Amino acid sequence: MFVDLLGQHFVHTALLAGAVVAVVAGAIGVFVVTRGASFAVHAISELGFTGAAGALVVHETGPAGYPWGVLKGSNTGEQFDLVRADKGRSRCAIEGWITREQAVKLFKMAGKDFDALKKAAISRDFHPVPLDVNAELTLHNKIRTIDSYNVVGKLTGSDPKLKDQYVIYTAHWDHFGNKNGQIFHGADDNGSGVSALIEMARAFKAPAKTPRRTMLFMSVTAEEQGELGSIYFAHHPTVPIRRIVADINMDMFLPLFPLKYLEVQGLEESTLGDDIRAVCKANGVIVQADKVPSANRFIRSDQYSFVKMGVPALAFKFGWTFGSLQEKIFNNWIQTRYHSPSDDLEQTPVDKAAAARFDHILEMLALRVANEKARPAWEANSFFRRFAAQPD
Repeated sequence: MFVDLLGQHFVHTALLAGAVVAVVAGAIGVFVVTRGASFAVHAISELGFTGAAGALVVHETGPAGYPWGVLKGSNTGEQFDLVRADKGRSRCAIEGWITREQAVKLFKMAGKDFDALKKAAISRDFHPVPLDVNAELTLHNKIRTIDSYNVVGKLTGSDPKLKDQYVIYTAHWDHFGNKNGQIFHGADDNGSGVSALIEMARAFKAPAKTPRRTMLFMSVTAEEQGELGSIYFAHHPTVPIRRIVADINMDMFLPLFPLKYLEVQGLEESTLGDDIRAVCKANGVIVQADKVPSANRFIRSDQYSFVKMGVPALAFKFGWTFGSLQEKIFNNWIQTRYHSPSDDLEQTPVDKAAAARFDHILEMLALRVANEKARPAWEANSFFRRFAAQPD
């Protein structure tokens, strides 16, 4: 079975009917496939259309960029999806994760070598390998329907022609709430982004800063459930989607130390990369590309909902250099606080002055984009250029 890079095109689907598919991040095949941890998750939602009975993502900390404990904290208990006409029947009956160690044991039971198959799966000529291992699973589910909301603010642009185009700031407001008596606060993920969003809106209210294009400030729901709020907006926008020229997303940018480097996801994908470089240079900050591309952070938050609709986008993290104290602080936060109750207001370190500096840089970025004559464009060599559409 083969899943392309977006988890949207399957071949050999006849082999999947009734099967439980092992989805391996970083490969293109082992009985499935994707090129990166987040693509594996996107593939799950598509596998049901192949007739697969189930999908199990093999979690590997390296490609995922976070430990198994993160999944235990965030992917247990009640899960949500957008309301579907078929009430989810088009999805696999079984969806979940297993550790790499358990996957190795499973493949060994089938007389297969997990690492060898994963290596072989790098080739696009790889074909699925049935494991011939049977499993009997029984689930008892309850379905309920709830309402949740995106919150959108609008500042109309000043230019008679450009005001019908939009630059959008996004930041998700949801987290995991109360689980088993523990409160998942979500201070950095994503109270920091929502705070920045509010400050951006406040700053743009100043008459001297009224941009030529219209600004949208949107706090979206259910990002932690698979970017559901931004997906819904992208398919049911309050303004024509092709007139949204850029999305600037703020999700867990981690102001844990002074802002000397700014890591930018999507830096090389569109002309927005030139804009953030110019703004950072003017503010004495060094721009970095994604240092862990295997973690696919560019498609792991709400900006990806817009990217799939052809809208250039950027996302951000405070940057660091390999071997530095800042790298240790960053990695320690991911290992100990990411998607855990300890992401709270009492945590240290937090550099509030650096967070304010970050807000200023993103304010200047949006102002620059909103005032430029030409709208942002995908770079000719960008993979995501395939989504681009002609504006209305």
